[in-house]
Amino acid sequence: MKFAAFWLTLLHVASGQTQTSKQATKTGRVQNPIVVQFMIDGIDSRSVRTAVASGATALGDLIKQGVVAEQYYCTSPAPRLELPDGTLPWGGSTSSNVAMHTGTHLFESRKIDDIFTSAKRAGIKSVFAGGSPNYKIFTDADFLYFGDELSDEQVIERGLQHFNKDGARLIRLHLQHIRDAWKGPKDTTDPKSAYIQYFVKTVDPLLAKFIAGLKGVGAWDRTYIILGSDHGMGQTSGSGHPQSVLSSWDTFMMFYGPGIKRGEKIPYAEGPDVAIMTNYLLGLPPLKGHLDESVPANLRPVTGTFLKNIFEGAPAEMDHPRWVQRYLKSEMPRGDQYVDYRAGMIKLLTVNSGR
Repeated sequence: MKFAAFWLTLLHVASGQTQTSKQATKTGRVQNPIVVQFMIDGIDSRSVRTAVASGATALGDLIKQGVVAEQYYCTSPAPRLELPDGTLPWGGSTSSNVAMHTGTHLFESRKIDDIFTSAKRAGIKSVFAGGSPNYKIFTDADFLYFGDELSDEQVIERGLQHFNKDGARLIRLHLQHIRDAWKGPKDTTDPKSAYIQYFVKTVDPLLAKFIAGLKGVGAWDRTYIILGSDHGMGQTSGSGHPQSVLSSWDTFMMFYGPGIKRGEKIPYAEGPDVAIMTNYLLGLPPLKGHLDESVPANLRPVTGTFLKNIFEGAPAEMDHPRWVQRYLKSEMPRGDQYVDYRAGMIKLLTVNSGR
């Protein structure tokens, strides 16, 4: 692979030009890639550090072989994505989960292009498995599993099942039940807490099991893992993530796979970037944003950022607009309602993009 050609491809995608699977092959990227969004509900960088230091070896090894975002912010962690007219187009899901599928900072309608429909257009099978009924709103994957009764073990089993049986190459896994062990923010730095022990004794072995399943059939060399969380956690013993609390926004994200740097860091990433990178690593054309014509044109586009700095040979620094960080540092209202975030983000995107 010639570095110049690879770098040119990255710049083309970053500028919004179409990236086809054929072009990806020419740049030396793997054929028939597998992309996994492996999400662990509510974790942050402190809990990851504590877990790894306490024996989470599968996660520790993955971090050593990949790229970690030093600062990662989700979009609004408000429990309900309620629009100003009182509607809930995304049911009980948080905006932070929607962002990782759509690549957008705004969620004005259920009609938004996402990683699952993008994969479907290319004939790529997908699976979504997660242990909460809130995920029932995500109906675009080919194989769907959700509900409180779905254990974290079953989430991993469903992912491996549809990879092995159906050739699924977009695998979205959401381990939910670490939240059941949450007693408060002190848990994240206490190796003996039930929270960290669940991380070490349940979550990490499940990650190891999933990786072993891919390695066992010779698929690991074409696998990309995006591992992190949908949101952070609050500052009480209640298992919540209120929007008015900064720690609810501050979570963890890392990237692993062929062509991605090993054991390095990038300064910043945010929720919608995950969808952009997922789609790109599958070798697919860019996501289309809102498809609903009733949504004002200036609110429709994809607003996530292509993280060219995760790839080998690229500098760590890049020009990231940091929309979420700008909002959090502004004096705009940040109550516990999604509409506060929405109003602020519309203002930021409009003023800074010229839309």
